[in-house]
Amino acid sequence: MKEEVVRVLESIGIKTDIGKIEIPENENFGDYAFPCFDLAKIENKNPVDLAKEIVKKIQVAKFPLLVKVEARGGYVNFFLYWEEIAERVLKSIFLSKTDFGKGKRVMIEYSQPNPVHPMHIGHSRGTFLGGSLANIYEYLGYKVIRANYMNNIGLQVAKLVTAYIMWANKKRPKGKPDVWLWELYVKFHEEMKNNPVLEDAARENLRLFEVDKNKEIVKIWNRVVKWCVKGFIETYRKVGVKFDVYFYEHDYRELGKNIVYDALRKKIAFKSPENTIVTDFRNSDIPNTVLLRSDGTGIYLTSDLGLTVHKFEKYKLDKSIWAVSSQQNLHFQQLFKILGLLGYPWIEKCFHFSFEHVNLPEGKMSAREGRAVMLDEVLDKLTKLAYDEVNKRNPKLPRYKKLKIARQIGVGALKYAIVRIEPENAITFDWKQMLNFEGNTGPYIQYAHTRCVGILKKVKNFKPNFRTTKMNEHEKNLVKEIMRFNTVVRNSLNDTKPHYICNYVYDLVTTFNLFYEKVPVLKTEDVSVRNFRLTLVDATREVLKTCLNLIGMETPEKM
Repeated sequence: MKEEVVRVLESIGIKTDIGKIEIPENENFGDYAFPCFDLAKIENKNPVDLAKEIVKKIQVAKFPLLVKVEARGGYVNFFLYWEEIAERVLKSIFLSKTDFGKGKRVMIEYSQPNPVHPMHIGHSRGTFLGGSLANIYEYLGYKVIRANYMNNIGLQVAKLVTAYIMWANKKRPKGKPDVWLWELYVKFHEEMKNNPVLEDAARENLRLFEVDKNKEIVKIWNRVVKWCVKGFIETYRKVGVKFDVYFYEHDYRELGKNIVYDALRKKIAFKSPENTIVTDFRNSDIPNTVLLRSDGTGIYLTSDLGLTVHKFEKYKLDKSIWAVSSQQNLHFQQLFKILGLLGYPWIEKCFHFSFEHVNLPEGKMSAREGRAVMLDEVLDKLTKLAYDEVNKRNPKLPRYKKLKIARQIGVGALKYAIVRIEPENAITFDWKQMLNFEGNTGPYIQYAHTRCVGILKKVKNFKPNFRTTKMNEHEKNLVKEIMRFNTVVRNSLNDTKPHYICNYVYDLVTTFNLFYEKVPVLKTEDVSVRNFRLTLVDATREVLKTCLNLIGMETPEKM
């Protein structure tokens, strides 16, 4: 609606933008206001007189959404025709998805757990933020490719493989495979404190795998990684996460090495006295980094160079987004810098979506030391808590339905708790807070959707009415919140801020609850008014469902 106000002002020759349009605190002063003070200075006029001049020039009859304009204390106040606006907004809510991104392809790479131990609660942030961003892009019409990149060739994997050879060779995992392997991984690091030579053994196994391609080591290595990824997929299934493609670092190591040699030929990299190949970022505030070790083995950046080129060549991307924690900020600066120096034209389409870590109250998590809260553990506790509540409120429901609803509530609670925090802010994991279903939480939002569904079920079929003769304050406020939805989704995409959806949906639920408390819906005798209010409830349900889907949450039938 601010755009409509700008359009009215431009019709009389005043150039402005929506950032200058204000919302008066007192609704008696209109729905929107244009302050005349800056313009008055430019035109050397009194702002009060200028506001009066502007009001006289505006032809209200030309704008169907405009009821009247008034001058008050240096402001031009705009009063809008909310009954007309409500009809347009409510009808638009039930239309198909936007084609804003039609014909454009975006790849979002997220989650990326190292295949050496189960996913801990820290992995949930990248997984849920990346998933939510992918949902937002998809809703706005983009062709989205959800990618997961497995670091299956790093030194940490070499340590796990070495531990497996030493203490579990030829054995198969018992129980969830990633949990079983984690025990070996922790044991290796404990033993390494007293026997540092174990790291040399791991480095040698890495060399045998990557450079010599020793058949026996390759066989064991791939088997261990496969088992760990199998455990990840079990966890992804629990949280309703799927990927279109899995990339494995090893598959792009040779391509990355070719790019490194190309950088060496073009003097974008140089050989150090230690015989490593190092970037040459002279005249740049980005520090140099090793691209290839002296023994011929690469590093994570080596493979990332190869994978990035592969992404754009194979998938013809309009944009590539990496949802990776801020710990890798320098890595992406170096990755994008060297690809830019090599002249790849699509480098401007690369974007790092950075976010802070999830920490424990006592500090940073460390899976190698066995100090981490595992994602499976959190999900199990949340689901059990939700099941107890569902069982208490719906004792006659079949057990399988209770379990399904409990899972939807538990997973939704975790996703909302993670996504709603601004990416730039670190999260301190708190069991008490995580298990709290009251206040600004996922279950609170899910319950509002369930309430909307329950209201509509009581009337079965009703004839939608998108227009009423006179709206009250609470109806108007609910329409205003519903109207904000598309702008919030666009801003979430443009700013790469999925938490905007959480902020918005909480405001919508708060406004809806007040509307339902103050305005009779089912008990309204006037059929036309009743159907209009039911249409408001239905539109709220539709927006809530869409927001929950954008966050990655499901909508339980009962709570």
